[in-house]
Amino acid sequence: MPELPEVETIRRTLESHLIGTQVRRVRAHRRDIICLPGDPPAGFARSDMSCPHTTVRPAHLLSNAQIVRLIRRGKRLAIVACDGRCVEVHLGMSGRLLVLPARSRSPAHTHIVWSLTDGKRLVFCDPRRFGFVRVHAHTDDLARAWQALGPDALTIRADALQKRAGASRQAVKGVLLDQRVLAGVGNIYADEALFDARIAPTRAGESLTQDHWRSLARSIRRVLRRAIEARGTTLRDYRNADGLPGTAGRLLRVYARAGAPCTRCGKILFAATVAQRTTTWCPACQT
Repeated sequence: MPELPEVETIRRTLESHLIGTQVRRVRAHRRDIICLPGDPPAGFARSDMSCPHTTVRPAHLLSNAQIVRLIRRGKRLAIVACDGRCVEVHLGMSGRLLVLPARSRSPAHTHIVWSLTDGKRLVFCDPRRFGFVRVHAHTDDLARAWQALGPDALTIRADALQKRAGASRQAVKGVLLDQRVLAGVGNIYADEALFDARIAPTRAGESLTQDHWRSLARSIRRVLRRAIEARGTTLRDYRNADGLPGTAGRLLRVYARAGAPCTRCGKILFAATVAQRTTTWCPACQT
């Protein structure tokens, strides 16, 4: 799924289109990708629970509301209205938020359409339907939902990271993927940050020194900032809100490069499963 740089890029591109704009009309084509208060945590499509489906009203999805903020925490994104109502969007594997001109055709697999007073339309489309939209009556409810997330990776400091992960016996790669420890890092940028910090992904968190955590926190911020400047990484589905792919894939030094020479020392990069994810690193540079 999109990681922090991709979600932050979407947030920034949406801001120029949505801030100060009013939602004129909302059309929801699928109920099962919308989570209302009282629904199963990830929606009916991903749950075995059998309970009545509350009807989605336009007001749930910000109808007649003015959009005042777009906020992000880790990989989570929320659209906030002037009265505090908000819609949280989970992009899943193939979800997209796109701003389209008036009278343009919606892409295939469009599930929700917000028609704006300036004539533009915001659409949520998701071919694989792993993404969903969660409704919050107020930003206070959103804040409570986000309490389980760790600090945002874009601003993480060494002391906070060490405090949350320094006693872990788990491989540091797995620690970075745990959104309760650190919000926003996934498989791509975990590999890249560990390479940048010269730390082997298989090392246990408890084995890292204060200097290691300082280097790793700095590398996480640096890798994420570079990716944001390049509009994120497009492997297949990801596009920003203007429909443009990201170019950060050109910056990747280890992710998905197993068998290629290390860009730093020339040794062959190695791949294995770490924390249940395919992981690539340089056995010479990362210790």
